[in-house]
Amino acid sequence: MITTQKKMKKTIFKKGDFVRVKDTTHDRRMPPSRMGHIIEEYKTIVHHTDKKPVPTDNWKVFMTNGIVLRFHEMFLEHVEDGIDRERERTG
Repeated sequence: MITTQKKMKKTIFKKGDFVRVKDTTHDRRMPPSRMGHIIEEYKTIVHHTDKKPVPTDNWKVFMTNGIVLRFHEMFLEHVEDGIDRERERTG
């Protein structure tokens, strides 16, 4: 008998989170501050057998210059109270 388990994944971000795009990511439409707010998780039909759109670990971000860009979560970091905690730790 073969059983399958669905992998439970904790969502890193949620709607409204203030984030910064990491320095290793580039997009000419991104503002110099590299900051924005999460609008929503990007979902799509990945495989023809999918019945409905599935999470892709990509997020739509409303940047501070008014442009909406999409990034994979590995290129985003949380910003708390206007302070980028990741940059603060690394100097």
